[in-house]
Amino acid sequence: MVKLISAIFLILSIANGQDSPNIYAGAQRCQVCHETPEMGNQHANWVDSKHAKAYETLLGEDALAIAKEQGMTVLPSESPDCLSCHVTGYNDPNAEFGEKFEKESGIQCESCHGAGELYRKEIVMCDKDQAIANGLIIPKPEDCLVCHNEKSPRYKPFDYDSFYKKIAHTKNPDFKCETDEDEDEEW
Repeated sequence: MVKLISAIFLILSIANGQDSPNIYAGAQRCQVCHETPEMGNQHANWVDSKHAKAYETLLGEDALAIAKEQGMTVLPSESPDCLSCHVTGYNDPNAEFGEKFEKESGIQCESCHGAGELYRKEIVMCDKDQAIANGLIIPKPEDCLVCHNEKSPRYKPFDYDSFYKKIAHTKNPDFKCETDEDEDEEW
């Protein structure tokens, strides 16, 4: 399972023209632009989602029971089988993590949209084609199946349309992207 997910991340990276390393900036970095009502409040939608709490679930009694049922000899929060779907970038063989990246933030923006260090700048993000050329992934329903599949011990049949409603975070169509070339590189 871990090898399959690693291969998928590698294929997605190659398909999107990225060279290694893939630097994950973390949801806090995405929040800087994606938290305003004018943009669409994508960060607030994520914070309230189960994805944001995915790592946290590995620390609970339910996760310990599942690990025991699965015959695991390590804690769920240390198991590659669990971390592969509960921590962003865990199975990306070329992953590096920015200074402010927190694995405790679970399934973050970059799990679906790709490692963001190369496309995170506003000047890049304001040009969708340029953002995609720099690694932004526009996820497709089948991308969700990397984790939402029958190999998950708590699998529920996956219906993209109903699940997407729980995580929907579209950009405000009236938002006008304006770049600030002097954005703070130190953030």
